[in-house]
Amino acid sequence: MGRWTYCRPHPTGRRIPIASSTPAEGRHARQESFPNSRTDIEAPSGGTTCSPLREYRRPGPQSDIACTTSGGERCETGDMRMLLKVDPIDSFSGTFRVPSSKPETQRAILVGTLAEGTSRVYNDLRCDETETMKAACRALGAEITEHEGFLEIKGIGGTLPDIRRVVQSRGSGLVFRIVTALASALPSPTVVTGDATLRKRVMAPLLDALRELGADIESIADEGKAPIVNWGGGLKGGTCRLPGDISSQFITAILFAAPLAEGPVEIEVTGEVYSQSYIRQTLASLTDAGIKLAVSEDMRHYHVEPSHYQTQDVTIHEDYTSASYLLAAAALFPGRTVLTNVYGDSLQGEFAIVPILEKLGVSVTFDEDTLSMIVDNPEGSLCGDFEVDVMDCPNIVPTLAALGAYVQGSLKVTGGRLTRFHKASRIEAMAAELTRAGVDIEVLYADGVCDGFLVRGAQTYPGGVTLSSWGDHRIFMSLFVAGLRMQSANRFSGFEDVKLSFPSFMEEFTKAGARTTAVEEEDAPAGAVA
Repeated sequence: MGRWTYCRPHPTGRRIPIASSTPAEGRHARQESFPNSRTDIEAPSGGTTCSPLREYRRPGPQSDIACTTSGGERCETGDMRMLLKVDPIDSFSGTFRVPSSKPETQRAILVGTLAEGTSRVYNDLRCDETETMKAACRALGAEITEHEGFLEIKGIGGTLPDIRRVVQSRGSGLVFRIVTALASALPSPTVVTGDATLRKRVMAPLLDALRELGADIESIADEGKAPIVNWGGGLKGGTCRLPGDISSQFITAILFAAPLAEGPVEIEVTGEVYSQSYIRQTLASLTDAGIKLAVSEDMRHYHVEPSHYQTQDVTIHEDYTSASYLLAAAALFPGRTVLTNVYGDSLQGEFAIVPILEKLGVSVTFDEDTLSMIVDNPEGSLCGDFEVDVMDCPNIVPTLAALGAYVQGSLKVTGGRLTRFHKASRIEAMAAELTRAGVDIEVLYADGVCDGFLVRGAQTYPGGVTLSSWGDHRIFMSLFVAGLRMQSANRFSGFEDVKLSFPSFMEEFTKAGARTTAVEEEDAPAGAVA
């Protein structure tokens, strides 16, 4: 079989040979032709940019949702989208396993890659986005071996290799941002790219901050967006500035790269610092790896000294964003639910789902001996008026919207403005889809941006509608949970994308009696919203 290359016109006439691969190399294709200097990417007017990425329309509230996975495949037969039909259930109880933490796994893989020697990561999460991180770290030179229950990582140490290759981030913003930062310290150029969803996400503040530290970076297509060429040559150090209200991943990316700089790195954050819990997880990972750093109490100022990463063996704890879907389902039905693989102590901001449930009247206890969480909900009804600030736990915003649909009273959520920069604008997405299902939900704005919602719930809803994931796995999982208590089956797009963070999602809910069937879109009943 021959080689293939996807190409699309580039308005500037430059030709950048991003990637060419054999079909056997699949989604993790490497480049065959790589730009060694700026003269290598110049072309006569009318040239093309060649990319292994397929174009598709950004999912939105209308019927133009392309049912795609992060790798670009369409879920279709001919021109038909595949939807997931989900029947309602009468109860939710039993024992379920919470996946290990995705952010903890990704950070542990990074530390092991940058350390000199062998590290082990126990109880790691194996999903698409951690696989993407492993592929990126292997591209940097790490040797990563998967064993039953743990990863073994032979790191590259302080001397970064001359790799001259494309790193494929697929849909992972964290992988793209961290590899872009680390590539600044490489001796040769690196192209960092991703799928169509990632190429629409905001990257300019990170690129500007890296340039302040001496990095030489260019956007290949749209300015300030993926894909990029980082020409490498070393990170000098100095002071950079970042906004705190777009993505904590910008700060995390520079924190991971800063120890590799020639001199100390100072990070100054402007405005409010959202998602501080993710930054704390990064700081804990770096400190445990021996990195010399200091941070101000308000988390607006960071100082990192040139340091060497040290090997370590770590055990990954539970993921509270993934746990939130199981916990929300447990809150919607009377009964007892036991969640396993739960250690209890966590730096994750999404741990907030536990005290939120307790405020709603659900009993939650931890058993350290069995590493489990016991959820008792004898009534199965949620009543009252509640307010939640999600400034430090944005990933449970969709879960809370699903939960709020059944709060007989009201649930007001604020502080979620960062979610407009995620895979989908999550507040608007949940409000649009729940409105289709008959839920009384109103989007709230602050300073002219979408910041939260107010939902006035009910005991149940008719169901029988088709709901869109907006191309976002967390929207799908949250809508799935909301649909379980409706009166008739609903249909959902985007169900394949659970493999991004919670591969066993369907398996766990099947244990509770959920019945699902993949159907073609044309089979949707008359009147269903596409």
